[in-house]
Amino acid sequence: MRLHVLVQNNDLKPGDRLPPERQLAVMFGVSRNSVREAIKSLEQQGLLFSRPGAGTYLAETSQANLNRALGEIFARERHRLADIFELRLLLEPQIAHLAAQRINSEDLQHLQSIMDSYESSLSDGLPVFALDQSFHDIIAASTDNQTIVLLMEQMHDLLRESRDEALQSPIRGQRSLEGHQNILNALSMHDSERAREAMTEHLKQTWEIVFTSTTGDSINEGNT
Repeated sequence: MRLHVLVQNNDLKPGDRLPPERQLAVMFGVSRNSVREAIKSLEQQGLLFSRPGAGTYLAETSQANLNRALGEIFARERHRLADIFELRLLLEPQIAHLAAQRINSEDLQHLQSIMDSYESSLSDGLPVFALDQSFHDIIAASTDNQTIVLLMEQMHDLLRESRDEALQSPIRGQRSLEGHQNILNALSMHDSERAREAMTEHLKQTWEIVFTSTTGDSINEGNT
């Protein structure tokens, strides 16, 4: 249930404590970092206040003000997340295309090891977002292009938002596992075109899962 609905239904009233950051991130389909930034903004507007060591609470303010502020902030953050996915679609398929030409056996073994850990973690219900990050990092490194590696390193914090723990779900984890396996198969065959297509399909599927599960938007709507 959206936070503003809780407020409207009087399930969350002035003086009540907000749900945890992770729960808010899931509610609004944004990263936990985005939630922290939103809370800071709302505190500056006097709509929320924090008690050290106790959490964040609703201030004595009108529901209309809070609902409007929440809607505006998280709408911007969802748009920002869509922009990040769009950037990944521009960059990572081409990186995979080049990686397929240059990847060595050591990198392939490393990717397979990550895949094994990924599958095991999913089975045990453990988070996999760090493994997801490592998988894509190794592909970038396997291009043997230091400019690409440097670019991806500089963009780590930005790209990490699209892999945020709060945006993970069982269906996303399983689809990512399948998508990563398709990418790894193409890299193993040194098939550049297939690697590019597999990466593109993987990112599009992830985009669809994130946005249909959190905002109801389709990938095409996310591009508008």
